[in-house]
Amino acid sequence: MASLDKILGGPGWLDRLDKSTPRGAAVEKLFRDTLQQAGGFNYVVSTKIDNSTEDRPHFFIAYGTKSRDGLRAFRDIEYAALREHARNRANAKERKRASRTGSDDLFAGMHADVQEETIDEIVSDQKNLATERLMIVLSDGPQTFKGVVDELLQAFMLRETNVKDICCDLARAGKITNTWSGRNRKPQDTSIIQM
Repeated sequence: MASLDKILGGPGWLDRLDKSTPRGAAVEKLFRDTLQQAGGFNYVVSTKIDNSTEDRPHFFIAYGTKSRDGLRAFRDIEYAALREHARNRANAKERKRASRTGSDDLFAGMHADVQEETIDEIVSDQKNLATERLMIVLSDGPQTFKGVVDELLQAFMLRETNVKDICCDLARAGKITNTWSGRNRKPQDTSIIQM
């Protein structure tokens, strides 16, 4: 446990864990917070990479940047990489199964497609959580779309296009005001997002 002191902000890090969060997630968040402070980063995000043949995490990739463009680029690349990783995992699992049983699966290619769809399901779940968070943020007052993107991309595995969709969906449902109508059918950085 003491070997983690340096990357988790020093001795006593167990006492600094968020008790309302599962332990693994709390350790990962404390690491991101420590990295953000140590590096002077404006944004620190991470991505879970699953083991190639087992349904469990293998490691997390953490990314810190001082640039908003870096945050947006990371989330775009993350989505594409996780879709590819899901396909590779499905193929690796099938190879392992075929090696163990000595027979090939007639539907092996379909497993990779299912794994890619799982990433889209995760994004859908993240959009739902981000929608809830956005409504809480907006209860404190209007925000620029740029600020909303920064908030939601740091907290959720989403891309800017997903945040635009969230805002459009909320506007269609009458929960927020569509301030970006006209030529721009989706909000832009300077659009005001308000209830």
